[in-house]
Amino acid sequence: MKKEQLFIGLENPPRDAMERSEPVRLSPLRPYVLGDLPADLSAVSSGRTTYRELADRQARLLAALGPHGLIVDSLPEARLIQLDLLFMYGGFLPAGPGEAPLPLVEAISAQCVKFPSLDRHMSYELLIDVNAGEWARSGDVRVFSEGELGHLERDFYLGHHLAEPFVRSAFDRLRTLVREPDTVDTAETLDATVRDLENFRMHMAQYSKLSKDAFNSFRRYHMGHPGGARGASGAFMPSVQLLELALLSPTTEYEVYLDQSMPYFPTWSRPLISEWRAASGKGDNVVQAVLNGRLKLDRHATAALLAVIDKFADFRMVHLGVTRKAIPEAFTQGNAVTKRGISRQTGEAGILTDDNLGTSGFSVHNVLTNSVYRLLAARQSIESLDLKAG
Repeated sequence: MKKEQLFIGLENPPRDAMERSEPVRLSPLRPYVLGDLPADLSAVSSGRTTYRELADRQARLLAALGPHGLIVDSLPEARLIQLDLLFMYGGFLPAGPGEAPLPLVEAISAQCVKFPSLDRHMSYELLIDVNAGEWARSGDVRVFSEGELGHLERDFYLGHHLAEPFVRSAFDRLRTLVREPDTVDTAETLDATVRDLENFRMHMAQYSKLSKDAFNSFRRYHMGHPGGARGASGAFMPSVQLLELALLSPTTEYEVYLDQSMPYFPTWSRPLISEWRAASGKGDNVVQAVLNGRLKLDRHATAALLAVIDKFADFRMVHLGVTRKAIPEAFTQGNAVTKRGISRQTGEAGILTDDNLGTSGFSVHNVLTNSVYRLLAARQSIESLDLKAG
């Protein structure tokens, strides 16, 4: 599937043959979650049925599977079952805490007892990585919505899956530049990173096709409750954080974000993010290596590094624009968000606020503007160093 095919209503988007692999055993909940759950949630939304009736139906479904119906021996199979269970659970989130049937809650907990690494909440790893992995194998994508709206929701999830390899590639290039600088050409590596980030930015730009109403129709199934787990959110795409840590040192407010987010990053990424967080905090990142004189740049490489910073900031600005369209209440009406305006801030704003929350549970406005502020500050430090050298 190509980025241009996102959000245009394709019924059966093409899958890259290279992505296909042997399927794990199908989840016993697959027929219900793929075939009936979206219609059930539509019926609840339109008043044709109630949450209590939905809870009773799902309790009967789980009872019919018997005490051993969800027992599997492999983690990949357990993840797929957990994805289905959490889609069922997510359907009750708009009704408030305590509405999901007890057998469903117990089934989710039982999975985690047998496989402790499983998430008890709908996570980025399950919603994007596992869901997209199943799409690559079989063409199945779990969604909450019916019909054309379901196609748009599907593309929302798949878009993250299609975009992340580009930012992961950018991280891998900067990682080599930090840890093995003598093995690569600095300018060429930075130029290639710019190309990766442009591809990443262009994937994000596709999200501007999604209307506010379409987004909010399924966003409600990802909103957590006060005191509960954070919702599955693009804020927890791990490669974006890895790239930032390889590029520049974490600030105090970014450390707050990392502290709060660590349990919500995909399992595989948590040790890697922790490793790079510690190393970057000690100066093992591209910007600090340049400022300390450990990484020497000629004019070509300096221009390329500034372009990397600019392209990363451009992605963040596109994300801001897409978010402002989808969640306008998170932004001050009439005030455009610009790089110039962000650069004039006195510092980063707090992200743990009670208003204007994204699905991540943070202030979506402040998370995004802070990320741009850090990049602009890094750019200024490189420019200042270049002026002194000149």
